[in-house]
Amino acid sequence: MQEAELAFAAEIEGRPGIVVNFGVYAGREATPAEVERLGANLLGRVSSLEIVCERRESFGPDRRAELYQVRVELPGHDAEEASALLPAVEAWAQDCIEERRLMTP
Repeated sequence: MQEAELAFAAEIEGRPGIVVNFGVYAGREATPAEVERLGANLLGRVSSLEIVCERRESFGPDRRAELYQVRVELPGHDAEEASALLPAVEAWAQDCIEERRLMTP
């Protein structure tokens, strides 16, 4: 079985974007403050963007799965611009994961 990528450039509903498999690595959803930080960081690099946080639950006879993804959609931009943002989005995700991992109850 192949391991899921943390983040990758993808076409989302016909527009370029970046998908972050946040829950696979963080085990949780991204917080509103984390999403705000991502938006502020990327807005300095592109003129506009949309961030979608998605929680999806899948059910079957012998399984139940939860998926937490963050999608960065870039209306009015091209795939090359999305690919250029990928390192910044990956760094954001890694920072979020590490910050919460260091917290102890």
